[in-house]
Amino acid sequence: MSLHLIQTPDISAHPIEPHTLLRPRRAITGISAILLPFLENGAIDWPGFEAHVARTLDAGLAPAVNMDTGYVNLLDERQRQDVLARTQAIAAGRDFVAGAFVADQPGAAFDRDAYARQIELIQHASGTPVIFQSFGLTGQPSNAIVAAYASLGTLCDRFIAFELGTMFAPFGKIYDLETYAGLLDVPQCIGAKHSSLSRVLEWQRLALRDARRPDFKVFTGNDLAIDMVIYGSDY
Repeated sequence: MSLHLIQTPDISAHPIEPHTLLRPRRAITGISAILLPFLENGAIDWPGFEAHVARTLDAGLAPAVNMDTGYVNLLDERQRQDVLARTQAIAAGRDFVAGAFVADQPGAAFDRDAYARQIELIQHASGTPVIFQSFGLTGQPSNAIVAAYASLGTLCDRFIAFELGTMFAPFGKIYDLETYAGLLDVPQCIGAKHSSLSRVLEWQRLALRDARRPDFKVFTGNDLAIDMVIYGSDY
């Protein structure tokens, strides 16, 4: 699949004025990651997990399961499927998201089939996939990265992308603004979590979003600046 990027305004060449981004009295879309707890004997604490999911939903937040916070890279396929099934039962039609995680090694090729299997499992459980980065995904040129996301978009009605700084995971990558603009052009990509810990990079994404696709969600992952929601980020 080939995808031509539309020319992107060079937002990075102009200083961001944060006060122009302020969005008072805006309803915030909140998603909260759920930790999968284990007991001392090594068994999963399913009652603890299920209670956490229920509390999160009752608080008006969408649970995010099988995520980095839940150490998805340490779970096997059966455990991830159990998490999805239990979350679906508790959600009972309410929204939740789940990580589509593909383990690979440096230098690996983009494994669309592996992502497709994860997306199918999440959709079968009525969740929205969050596309985790992988060496195969982020190791490609910019246009190929966007084409990969567009290809995954043909497998589902909606998904959330995920930028993860290498301080969090070696397979992560913070995209340049041209690549990020390409994500905004994938209709099934409804938003992207941004975890760079940089206010400036997130402000740039908000300005680009506001100019290009206002309905796109910039989900802040900045644990050092939880006030990013006042500028138009979601959580």
